[in-house]
Amino acid sequence: MSVNGEDPLAIVEAELNEATDRARRMIEACDPRRFTVRPDPARWSAAECIAHLSVSSEMVLPVLREALEHGKRSGITGGRPPSMDLLGRVLRWFLEPPVRSRLKTAAPFVPRSVRAKAESLAEFSAFQSKLIEALKSARGLDLGKLKVVSPFDKRMKFNLYSAFRIVAAHERRHLWQAEQAIEALAKMHSPWPRTD
Repeated sequence: MSVNGEDPLAIVEAELNEATDRARRMIEACDPRRFTVRPDPARWSAAECIAHLSVSSEMVLPVLREALEHGKRSGITGGRPPSMDLLGRVLRWFLEPPVRSRLKTAAPFVPRSVRAKAESLAEFSAFQSKLIEALKSARGLDLGKLKVVSPFDKRMKFNLYSAFRIVAAHERRHLWQAEQAIEALAKMHSPWPRTD
C-alpha cells in the first residue's frame, strides 16, 4: 500500500517518531525552570504544551481504537492507499506551525498539572508508543472508509487516516509552541538562577 512509492502509514509513524525525538531534544536541552515557566500569563509554558499533548493522546486513543475495532469486526479492509478527506486536509493545514491563529482549548484538554522534565518526557513518550501501536494495528484496514468523531469537537467527523495525520500535525503545532516559549524566556534580560 503506497502512494508515489511511499507507504502512508510509514509516513505517519515517522512523523510520530520525529515528534518524540523533537520533544526529547527540546526537554533535555532546556533549563528545568524555563521548562515550567510561562513566557507571559496568556501563553503556556513548554511543560504545559507537552502536558496538553499527553492529555490529547489520552483522549484520542480510545476514539482511534474504537474505529480500529469496528473496522476489524466489520471486515472493512482495503488494498488501496488511504488518503485524507477534505475536512482532514483542512484541519491538518490549520494545525501546522507556525500558528496562524489561536483557538481556546476546551476544558478537558487544558493541562491539569505540569511535571518536571523527566516525568513529562516519559509520559509523552509512553503515549507516543501507544499511538504507534494503534497505527500499526491499522494495517490492512480501509482507513478512508472508517470514520471517527473528533474528541475535540463532536461536530467534526473525518476518516481514520485523517485522524492519524491530524494527531501528528497537532503535535508539531504544540512542540513549536513549546520551543517558542523556551526561546522567549531565554531572550528575557533577567538572569535565571541555576537549578542543576
